[in-house]
Amino acid sequence: MKCWGINQYGQLGNGTTNNSSTPVDVTGLTSSVTAISAGGYHTCALTTGGGVKCWGDNGNGLLGDGTTTQRTTPVDVTGLTSGVTAIAAGTSHVCALTTGGDMKCWGANNTGQLGNGTTTNSSTPVAVTGLTSGVTAIAAGGYTIHHTCALTTSGVKCWGINNAGQLGNGTTTNSSIPVAVTGLTSGVTAIAAGGAYTCALTTGGVKCWGVGAGSQLGNGATTNSPIPVAVTGLTSGVTAIATGSFHACALTTGGNVKCWGTNTNGQLGDNTTNNSSIPVAVTGLTSSVTAIAAGGYHACALIPGSGRVKCWGFNAHGQLGDNTTTNPNPNTPVYVLINDTSPTATSVTLSLTSSGTPTWNTGETLTGNYTYSDAEADVESGTVIVKVCGIC
Repeated sequence: MKCWGINQYGQLGNGTTNNSSTPVDVTGLTSSVTAISAGGYHTCALTTGGGVKCWGDNGNGLLGDGTTTQRTTPVDVTGLTSGVTAIAAGTSHVCALTTGGDMKCWGANNTGQLGNGTTTNSSTPVAVTGLTSGVTAIAAGGYTIHHTCALTTSGVKCWGINNAGQLGNGTTTNSSIPVAVTGLTSGVTAIAAGGAYTCALTTGGVKCWGVGAGSQLGNGATTNSPIPVAVTGLTSGVTAIATGSFHACALTTGGNVKCWGTNTNGQLGDNTTNNSSIPVAVTGLTSSVTAIAAGGYHACALIPGSGRVKCWGFNAHGQLGDNTTTNPNPNTPVYVLINDTSPTATSVTLSLTSSGTPTWNTGETLTGNYTYSDAEADVESGTVIVKVCGIC
């Protein structure tokens, strides 16, 4: 596992508090990780053994280890060293889905986001009221206000703060226990929770609810909605959704990415900084994307084949991973710079031979039973990206 970006609380997990604009290894998690989730200033990982580990900021006990001590390397979440199938990190709380279909949460609980009927923080996991079975997916929201949602066999349920209608039950009343989202009792395949809004992927397309002032509901309006509304143009053909603080993105069956909402830092990836209340295509990602993720003010996509990642949006702390701390110009996706060099590869060099469309000559010296493979080079702040692997 590798992380990059801001690291003031040790959320990169490499034993330091130094920011990094390129990926660094998380201590002790160089393998055996099946899922990851990044919160406000903390990160969590699900291991192949079904255990949960977290690191970074531990205010309000959001690392789940029974303390409030900051950690710069991963620690086990109390009681969840096995039997977990999914994790979701919000700004100040975390939740886990177990093999039994029940849900547990920990961390801050000032708005009832832990779902246990109280507003008391917890530094160890607590059971969500009424969700002891039948949960199939989970999502944790955040920014400065906090809510949580679960996809269950009887539909979508949400809890926590509800000032903008992000619980989706037609009210703006907070709830410290799960409430049903209006109109989503069936036909939902995925959920995602943003800053003060929520989205769901349904058989009828993408629907969102909650705050809409930043255009994040994607329905062509900038008003709040306490019940789900359809995202314009995405009534079918979507395979995944991701939500940031004030923007959202969708991955289509054709492998292209579309985003909507606030765009002050180029987080929509359309080469503008103009907000959009309807989905717009991310420049250069018109096909072949297989997965997406959204942070506070940025987003990333996985490009198949090469196994490479492109990110776009806010980059003041290096969260785009391109070895800079400036937003891209133009505001379009850039490659995350990961140098995966085999220990037995003694040297690999690339040189630019022409202007315009780059042509690259390669010269390499390898030892042992290794093959030079997947040599991709891009002019990204003068950095050459090289991947060398064994028996590729």
